[in-house]
Amino acid sequence: MKDTRARVISNQEVAQDTYLMILECNLPSSVPGQFVMVKIDETSCDPFLRRPIAILRQGDNSIELLYKVRGAGTLELSRKNSGGILSVLGPLGNGFSLSERNGTIIYVAGGTGLPPILALAERIRRGYLIVGARTRADIPLWKRMEGISGIKALAMTEDGSFGRKGMATDALAELTTQDPSPCIIYACGPAGMLKAVSEQARRIRARCQVSLEERMACGFGVCSACTVKTSEGSKRVCVQGPVFEADLVEWGA
Repeated sequence: MKDTRARVISNQEVAQDTYLMILECNLPSSVPGQFVMVKIDETSCDPFLRRPIAILRQGDNSIELLYKVRGAGTLELSRKNSGGILSVLGPLGNGFSLSERNGTIIYVAGGTGLPPILALAERIRRGYLIVGARTRADIPLWKRMEGISGIKALAMTEDGSFGRKGMATDALAELTTQDPSPCIIYACGPAGMLKAVSEQARRIRARCQVSLEERMACGFGVCSACTVKTSEGSKRVCVQGPVFEADLVEWGA
């Protein structure tokens, strides 16, 4: 973990209210699923809290961040121009396991859960990548996903405006029915989607890892604001996650 000053190289809108920011900075090597805490304005206390953002890609002296404008902090971040300076703390948290690669690999992203899933697909470069969204305007970087060698990208939209009409879990059910061979599933998105993915994985006895999206204040376990319930007791998403084995998470009703 390192707190460093980062210079904005570019910050472009790539889907509705969704931005791809490239930062020049030197951070320790990260694993897909890890994140950084971004201080939006070094000269001001407004916004006071840093914002957690998953690392999409890391180069020798740069990182890519894909984020959606959801409040005052990310709105201010979207207004940062080339040359602007941010403070970046990371990499933080535990990422996806890269050791088990036998069988079919299925990546599932819904809502704002694309960054860690795309990062993993670009790292492994094998399997199926399912992306679910409400409408075409909510899907960023589609051509980039289609262009990953070894990956078959599948889009699902609730209104049918792009790809196929339906939910990401519909495509997952079809894939695992058509190909009953052993698989591992990686997922990130809304809690309801992750619960459904976890249940599907349990039915077919597939290993499933999920990256949880929880509100974070500190990012390194001090405040316990991002605690979730698991079969092993309460866990802090920022330090014991954000990636968990799906069968450990207590999803609730």
